[in-house]
Amino acid sequence: MEYISRFYDQILKLYDIKIFGTTFDIIKVIIIAYIAKKLGYLLIDRFYVMQEKSKLQFSERKVKTLSSLTKNILKYVIYFVAVYSILEILGLKMGSILAVAGIGSLAVGFGAQSLVKDVITGFFIIFEDQFGVGDYITINNFSGTVEEIGLRVTKIRDFSGDLNIIPNGEITSVTNHSKGAMRALVAVSVSYEEDVDRVIEALNEICTEMKRDRTDLLDGPKVLGITNFKDSAVEITVVAMAKPMQQWAVERDLRYRIKKLFKDYDIDLPYPHMNVSIEDKNKKGDVSAERD
Repeated sequence: MEYISRFYDQILKLYDIKIFGTTFDIIKVIIIAYIAKKLGYLLIDRFYVMQEKSKLQFSERKVKTLSSLTKNILKYVIYFVAVYSILEILGLKMGSILAVAGIGSLAVGFGAQSLVKDVITGFFIIFEDQFGVGDYITINNFSGTVEEIGLRVTKIRDFSGDLNIIPNGEITSVTNHSKGAMRALVAVSVSYEEDVDRVIEALNEICTEMKRDRTDLLDGPKVLGITNFKDSAVEITVVAMAKPMQQWAVERDLRYRIKKLFKDYDIDLPYPHMNVSIEDKNKKGDVSAERD
């Protein structure tokens, strides 16, 4: 019995050593994969920084897009190698697994059609330069700034801060708001009693000031003139062409300057209001209201 007990103890020790060695090897693979990923990201960033000093230069938008894509591909390669190594450490022969996978590849292929579609679409998005990292775009009713472009998914963040992750295969239409000049348009309503020439003169003064003060204007602003007759107001339109993503700032600045200068010029902006009159008829209160 003593010999059996010693033999059993030796087996347990060997088993513990094997488990410990296997766990250590797995941890080692995970650490190496983590270091390789960080080092790879660092080398990719340095490569694109050096590229800016070379003769063949890409735009900043293109550099961000290619950098994001390269990091995405590197990440998947490192993850695949790490998983493959861990399975080998656990004693799973990948050759036999791949053989079995080859037999069922037809069935898997049908299930992976969407994945293949995502990858192919992602390739053409990048190849055709439809949009890049930092662009403001609209995809399938989702609008936001592109944060990452991968072969499988595109990530855009909207104004509320939500991150929308869209599979590339589901992208049916794209509107890129960041290519070329963007229009800033402000329609100003004034009452019919105002002198239109005086109003246009005030607006021209604002346009001259904005041309001098702002550096994000590509053309204008300029007064188009009377563009509409409303029930209680005349509409005059001011238009400008601004750099991408600056059109809203230009419109806000225009409205602020118009409101401020119209007050100085004593030009009224029409708004709904109500006149109330009270008459004493036969010592009884009579209230009538007239709405303009």
